[in-house]
Amino acid sequence: MNKIYIISGPAGVGKSTTAKGLAEQFDHSAYIEGDLINHMVVGGYLPPWKSRDSLLLVWENIADLTINFVKVNKNVIIDYVAFPEEVEKLSQKIYAEVQNVEIIYVILWVDSDELLRRDALRIKENQMGVRCLELMNEFESKGIDKRFFYNITYLQPADSEEIFLNIRENPSFKY
Repeated sequence: MNKIYIISGPAGVGKSTTAKGLAEQFDHSAYIEGDLINHMVVGGYLPPWKSRDSLLLVWENIADLTINFVKVNKNVIIDYVAFPEEVEKLSQKIYAEVQNVEIIYVILWVDSDELLRRDALRIKENQMGVRCLELMNEFESKGIDKRFFYNITYLQPADSEEIFLNIRENPSFKY
């Protein structure tokens, strides 16, 4: 059974590092970076948090790519800010096209001081500053089932194998 891992969380939490590393754990995998899809739009670009149409387009493309990769027997790792309503729409579209697939939804989480510290370590043009905290507040305000949250505040890069194993094996992350 192929698996689709949706690695979410606020900007700066470590989604990309975790998702890329997780993708490398499989012999057959595909890594979908939502920000790359978002930045394909050049003329008329608006950030997804300022344009519902932009956000919907990104998710449509993520869904189509995911389906295509699953159909050729790849585990798919999606790296993007994903709220439950987006995960639900994605799941419905995938299950309508593909059987025998399991969806794993993980919201990486750290405390706010650690989030800002991690964001400050990113290269300048990738730093999100206050947007990190806005996203953190948005996740907290949605009443999301706590089972999807994975607090990695005190985990370091040296703990990556533990993180990957927990994401792969923890049944509470199954969507």
